Amino acid sequence: MKVLSKNMKTGTIKLRTETPDDLWHMEKILEKGDRVVATTTRRTTVKRGSEIIKGERKKVTIGIEVERVEMEAGHLRLRGRIFSGPDDIEQSSYHSIGVVPRMEVRIKKDKWRKDQLERIKRAQVREPVLFICVLDRDEASFGSLSESGLDMRGSVTAKKVVGREDRSEYYSEISKVLVQEQPRHDAILIAGPGFEKENLFNYMKGKFPGLTKSVKMENASSAGESGIREVIKTSADKVLLQTRVSKETSLVERLLSGISKDGLVAYGKEEVRKAALSGAVETLLVAEDFVRENEGLMDAVEKMKGEVVIISGSHEAGERFVYLGGIAAFLRFKFS
Repeated sequence: MKVLSKNMKTGTIKLRTETPDDLWHMEKILEKGDRVVATTTRRTTVKRGSEIIKGERKKVTIGIEVERVEMEAGHLRLRGRIFSGPDDIEQSSYHSIGVVPRMEVRIKKDKWRKDQLERIKRAQVREPVLFICVLDRDEASFGSLSESGLDMRGSVTAKKVVGREDRSEYYSEISKVLVQEQPRHDAILIAGPGFEKENLFNYMKGKFPGLTKSVKMENASSAGESGIREVIKTSADKVLLQTRVSKETSLVERLLSGISKDGLVAYGKEEVRKAALSGAVETLLVAEDFVRENEGLMDAVEKMKGEVVIISGSHEAGERFVYLGGIAAFLRFKFS
């Protein structure tokens, strides 16, 4: 979750949800009577005499006074009466807003409680940082993309030797930069025209095998800063989403390993419930489709200083997790 703006004099905070976990946090923040503004879709209607004709859905920015908040599969449903919106929308009519990850929402409260503000603070996570390398046969340019924007990080130029076509020195210099930057970034994106990115990747597989695990490859029509900015527009969001999937996959694999070795894990609703009541849960994993039925358990884990992580079912590891029952935990200690 990211705080985009905050004005405590007016009681207004603008947030952007980043992950499924943030929907859970937002549900706990919102209360009946809160005023929420977001961009959503609404079907247009035309009244002809006694007949009401439904039109197409269109994007609108609408404010509602919240009456009901419900977690549903993949989104948070807010329902209430409209207090602001386009002129063609009747004020005080009902509307629902489906909040999903990567969505901006403005919340206004008469008074923010301390626990609500602390929850927002806990939910704020470091924005994934992406290192980008765009190259062609002559030059490789580097940039670091973070929450604060793009920071260009210089370039490496291929040395031309008459009568010899040895690219290894060029690829070696690029790889050294990537090795240096890898620990400070969540993923490395390599792009460019032609086959140079594939040639570089194949070189790294032989010389720097540990580096390739962090690398994603995409296309770009040019090298240099223009190529980096092109990649940011076309591919950065996809790669950062893959980073989230990678982290969830790692958690599921760690769980499966723990199950096979009879480690400090629990799975299945009843076993996890017992672990939570014993205060043994360090991290609770819940499939996003199972959040609503397990809210009480999630609350209990949080009260005992445990962490709650929601696992998406939109990738292979998430599907395997659902097959296991959709709820599991890493434990602080064994319980009986």
